[in-house]
Amino acid sequence: MSAEEQTLPENEKKTPSTRIEDILLERLKNEPEVAPQISKPVLFAILFAILAFGTAIYFISRSPEKFAENPHQAQEQQGSADSSEMYSKRMKLQPLIDSLQGVIAINPNDEQTHLMLGNVYYEGELWDKAKPEYEFFLNKHPENPDARVDYAYVISQTTGDYKAAVEEIKKALKYEPEHVNALFNAGILTIRANLDDKKKAVRDASPYFQRALDAAKKQHNDKMAEQIGKVMAELEKLQGQDK
Repeated sequence: MSAEEQTLPENEKKTPSTRIEDILLERLKNEPEVAPQISKPVLFAILFAILAFGTAIYFISRSPEKFAENPHQAQEQQGSADSSEMYSKRMKLQPLIDSLQGVIAINPNDEQTHLMLGNVYYEGELWDKAKPEYEFFLNKHPENPDARVDYAYVISQTTGDYKAAVEEIKKALKYEPEHVNALFNAGILTIRANLDDKKKAVRDASPYFQRALDAAKKQHNDKMAEQIGKVMAELEKLQGQDK
C-alpha cells in the first residue's frame, strides 16, 4: 500500500520488477438466495470479506518491494500515462475500483477500504484520486508508515513539491525510525528537492541512504542493501567530482 523515473543519472535508474497484472477478484457463484430477513450489516460483512480477499490476492501478486520500487520514474511514466499500456492497466483495475467504491458508498467511514482504494489508484497512477483516499486513512491512522510513504509520493506527483513529500516521510519515521523504504524514498525525494544544488542534494540525502543501508543490513534485507549501496556509490562519485 507500493510505489516514474525521475531525471537522475542513467546509472541510478533501475528496471521495475515485473508485476502480475491480472486481478484475481473472487466472485460468489451459485450462492443460494439470501433470506429476506438477513440484516444489512451481515450483507455488508459478506461483501467486504469478498472484496478484502480479492484485494489481498491482487496486492500479494505484485512485487513484494512496493515501496522499494525505484521511485525515480515520475516524468517518464507521467508522459506515458495515456499510453495503451496504461489504459489497459487501468481497465483491469476498474472492476476493483468499482467494488471498493461500492463498499465506501455503504460505509463512508471505513478507513481500511479508503486505504485499499488509494492503493489501487496509486497502481493506476491516478494520483489526484489517490490523494484524498490516503488523507482520509491517515487522518485516522497517522502512525501507518507504509500509507504515509505512498502519500508522500502522491504529493510529489500531484504538486511537484518534493520538500513537502520529504516532510511527510519524516512523519512516518517518527513512528518507525528504521523503516527501510521510508528512508530510501526520503533520500530520493531529497535529491529531487535539490536538483538545482548538487552539493546540497548529496549532503542532505546521504544520511537517509546511510540509515536505510544500516536498517536493511540489520533486517537482513540483502536486496535493498545492495540497491542502496549502488545509490550511495554514485553519490560518492558526485562528491569526488566536486573536490
